[in-house]
Formats: sequence, C-alpha cells, structure tokens
Amino acid sequence: MRRNMLQLGKIPAQQALANPLRKHFDLQRKPQVESNNLFLAGEKPRKRNKFKFLAGVLVAILFLNLFSIFGRGKASVVKVVETAFTGLNQLTQAGESFAAGNFAESSNQFAIATEALRGAEKDLLTLSGAGVVLNQQPESIQAGSRLVSAGKMLGSAGENFAQAADELKLASSSWLIRQQAVNANQPVESFSAQLTSPIKKIVDGIGEMENAVALLDLVNPDSLPSDLSSKVKDAKEQLNLFLAMVKPLSAALPQIPELLGNKTPRRYLILFQNPDEIRPTGGFIGSVGILTLNDGFVSKFEIKDVYSIDGQLTRNIEPPEGFGLITANWGLRDANYHPDFPTSAEAASWLFEEAGFGSVDGVSAITSNLLRDIVKEVGGVKLARFKEKITAEDLNLILSLVIETKVDGVANPKQILQEVWEALREKLITIPPQDAVNLILNAIQQKDIQFWSGVKELAKIPAGFGIANTMQKSEGDYLYIVNTSLSGNKSDRYTSNKISHTTEIAENGEATDTLTLTRSNTWSSDERIRITQLAKNFGVNLSDEMVGILGGDRNIDLVKVFLPLGSELVEVEGMGNDSVETKTSLGKTYLMFSLTTQPSFSREVKITYKLPQKFEENYSLTSEYQAGDKTAEIEKIVKREGKEIENSTLRLGETLEVKL
Repeated sequence: MRRNMLQLGKIPAQQALANPLRKHFDLQRKPQVESNNLFLAGEKPRKRNKFKFLAGVLVAILFLNLFSIFGRGKASVVKVVETAFTGLNQLTQAGESFAAGNFAESSNQFAIATEALRGAEKDLLTLSGAGVVLNQQPESIQAGSRLVSAGKMLGSAGENFAQAADELKLASSSWLIRQQAVNANQPVESFSAQLTSPIKKIVDGIGEMENAVALLDLVNPDSLPSDLSSKVKDAKEQLNLFLAMVKPLSAALPQIPELLGNKTPRRYLILFQNPDEIRPTGGFIGSVGILTLNDGFVSKFEIKDVYSIDGQLTRNIEPPEGFGLITANWGLRDANYHPDFPTSAEAASWLFEEAGFGSVDGVSAITSNLLRDIVKEVGGVKLARFKEKITAEDLNLILSLVIETKVDGVANPKQILQEVWEALREKLITIPPQDAVNLILNAIQQKDIQFWSGVKELAKIPAGFGIANTMQKSEGDYLYIVNTSLSGNKSDRYTSNKISHTTEIAENGEATDTLTLTRSNTWSSDERIRITQLAKNFGVNLSDEMVGILGGDRNIDLVKVFLPLGSELVEVEGMGNDSVETKTSLGKTYLMFSLTTQPSFSREVKITYKLPQKFEENYSLTSEYQAGDKTAEIEKIVKREGKEIENSTLRLGETLEVKL
C-alpha cells in the first residue's frame, strides 16, 4: 500500500508550505520546454478564496443539522438556531465580500456574524447549565456548543483578516507615489511602519483559527448524526491544511517591517541565476543586484556584472571541489556551489565583502524563470533598442544573445538587464493582486525565490515563507540529484534527466538501491536555425563559436547524488567504478561524478548502493528537486524479497511511504 505523505511538521517549512499549495493550486513541476504557461503545468489553476470556502464549510458543519442535534419544537432551541442562522448568513456574505475584494464590507459582516454566533454560544451554555431536557443526549448539547463556538472564532478570524487586507490595500495603493517622492528626496510616511497593524491582525486571526480547530478536535463524533460527523471531519482536514500553510507565517510576519528597513536601513545582495547554465541553487550567477531598503522604500538599487565584483578580489581563493576544472580562483560567480541555500548564501555574502563591497543583511537568489513569468504576465516587454517586443518564451535567449555577444561593450555587458528592469518596474504595479499572489506562490513552489539572513531578527523569514531551501533531514531513504554545469555554455537549456530508482529489501530488512540516470541533450540543427534567425531579428549576427556558447556545444555536468549518511557504493554501469567518488556533507553521503553529453545524444549511468538502515515494517523515501532544474519526477519501484510491491511515478519534492 502506498501513500504520499506531506509529513507537515516533520519537514522544512518550505516543503510544508509548498506541498499543500501543490494540492490547492495545482503547481505541478513539468519541464519548462513543454509549456510557457505561468504555472508550468498546462492550465492555470482556478482562483480560490480560502475564506469564502471556509464560510461554505461552516454552512455544512455548524448549522445545517442543528435541529437534529437539539431536537424540535423547543422554543428556546429554535431561538438559538435562528440566532445561529443569522450568524451563518452574515458569515457567508462576509466570505463572498472578501472574495470580491470588498474588505471593509467584509470586515463589518464578519463582525456581525461573530456577534450573532457569540449570542448563540451564550444561549447554548445557558441551556446546558440549566439542564434543559432535549430529545438528544447531553453530549449533543456540548458538541453543538463547541461547533458554534468554533464558528464564532472563525468569524472573528475572518474579521481580523478582512481588516488586515483592507489596511494593506490602502497602504499599498499609495506606495508607488510615495516611492517617487522618496526618489525626489521628499519626506513621506513610513510604509514599513504601516504594516505593523495589519500584520498583528493576521497573526491574531491565525491564532483564532487554531483555537477553532482545537475546539473541533474536542467534538465527540459519536454525539453527532453520521452525516454531520463526516462534514465535521472534512472541515477539520481543510482547516488543518489551511493552517499548515499559514502557521509558519505567524513567526515570520512580525519581522517583515525589519526586513523592509523599518527605522534601520537594510542592504541585500541579490543573485540573478540563469538555469540555462545550471548550478546547485538554480543557475550561473552572471549578475547581482545590490538593494537598500529604508522604511519600506527602495533608497538604492544597482545591478552589477558579477565579474566586476570578482575583479576586485585581491587574493586567490581555492575553488570548491569540481570547480577547479574551470577556474583556479573562487569568486562570487561560483558562490552557489552547494544545494543547501544557506550554505551557498553565506559564501556569497563572504565573497562579496571580501571583494570590498561591504556587508549585507541578507542574500536572495532569483532565477530568470521568475523574470520570464513576470514578462508573460504583462504580455511581453518592449525595449527602445528593439523593434520587436520580447516574449516570455524568448527572454532568456535574448538576454544571453545580447550579454554573450557584448553588444553593449565589454565594460557594461549587463546594460540590457537594467533596461528590462526599467521597462517592467511600473508594469509590476498593474498586475492584479490575485495574479501577483499566484506569481509569488509559483516562484516559491519552484524555488525561483530563495533567501537567507545572518541577522537574528530576520532569520525566521525564510522558513516562514518557504524560501529557505535547506536540505531536508530524513530517517528513511533519501534522494537528491544535483547538477552543476562545467560547460561554460548555456547547453542546460537543452538537457533533461530521466530518473529511475529501485529499492530491493531483503528478508532481514537490509536495502539496496539502484539509481538509473539518463541524461539527454536535445540540441538540433532546427534549433540552430531558430536562434540564428531570432538573433537577426534583434540585430545580432552569430558566429559558430557564439552558437556553441548559446547551447550548441557539448554539455559537461558535475553530478552529486545525495543519499542517507553511511550509504555504500556497490557497483557502477556506464562508467568505471573509480569515476565515482564518495564524500559527505551536511549529514549526507553523496556520490560525485561527471557526465559529458554531446548535442543530440544521451548518456545512461546505473549506480547501485547499499543503504545504512534496515526497513522491516515500512519503507520511506524523501526526494528533493533542484532549483532551476526541469526534472519533475522519478520512476519508483520497491521490491520485498524479490516481489514488486510498489511501482509508481513520484514527483520530486514528495515523500513516499510504503507498507511492507
């Protein structure tokens, strides 16, 4: 029997956030080359408003069968039910108003609903305390009281959320105007300080939702009619799922004003990563941004070529393992050498400061996939230098064309990035709030946004928002395949991995895994023709050498396969055993080797290794996916004493559990 377990509370916060979002928003991870859709999964998911949905759930749970709980014909009970239904109607209307964006109206309706439910709650307690004899057992009175009290708490939570949304809407509506005033050195009200009140309301609302769920947990299902009992169970599951998504925010949200430079300016290093040249945290760092925030406004933002920073390093620093094949000196360009983002971010912060550019309060990494999705959302981007509008599909390629051919000169090769930023800056404000939220959720899900800070006040933010990208801990089997381009070109745009993973479990519980990795390079003559024509459309003539840099040359991949600590290599097919090194890092054993794949060809490697632990009653596998990588799933087989008991497709990032 197989179950995909989210294991909320047992895995890092970004996974606890990401996996429920996958269920509700269908944020599936499919190869980017298959779809240009914002969500990379075919159709854009339907927009859902959680509060409207929860109000609908309350219709079924709290009042639909109240008469059957308390009996019929009792005047006092009828009064309670009428009061409860008044609260119900207001709660439903409040949810609909919230969904429509009428936050002020929604807040008022939530308040009326809460007051009505508070009255029903009081009457129920009076009935129970007076020992009124009803048709049902006393347990039903207690169960009904708890259901109504839970509804009251959810109504109060909705009121807090609606008020917070209204305050945020008002504050953000004038942000652009105030930012322009800041640019003109005019005094303005602090935006970050304005966030304190709505953030407190959100945190309070989350707490009220937790209390409501705690009350529902106390309801005895046996004291309810069977149909109502099942509705209560379903509602609890939905509420718990919602809380699993928002609970981590309780600790992170109060730190947002600090993040935005409330009273004290904050300075951040932003790593722009290109997954067409894959690296452990997403892609090659060709450019960086240096952002200073003060009171929630941008006081300074500049984009620099990474080589202009590395050129200021005054001493040679030995590069990380594997990178010695392409460079003799470590620099910021290769700072993202480790898939654990905090490890790479701390290295980036150190190298940035070592080059003489000062300290930063945090490091963020953004892959060009996010920029592509934003460009798609606004319908393309038009630059003055080009006659044609740049589409989202061709954005990465156009940027590489201009940057690699040095169209803007050797001294300023990343000028086009500044132009794209200027063209998009004001368009960002025009994106509808729901679409903006979906962009962010998708970016978090795909690991296109990552953040780390060594500042104590800001340390809770990455985990709370699911952007820490730390390596997971796992007591069972574990698999994390990490690719690092050593090609010096953009050929990862055309490569893909197919992964098969088989576990053989012996009678005594000992387990052996066999990993089959097939890497394909899909570059073709048709693609050469396409990018050559595209370059001409944008006024660039390509040499054969430049075609190779843009993806037409061989792909050299340094592969690291992270496994449970203590795993032992048994056999390798497709290359020599001595081609695979065994090492350890951050509580994991990893196998390291390189694969060179020529254009239009594939390579296959099969690796067998023994796991350090035994599996007697249950087998579990925790899988992870690399930021920027297109690989979405693996073929998973589990055998017990030679008999196949599991054969399925597992999405990377999920945990598989199999009962043996």
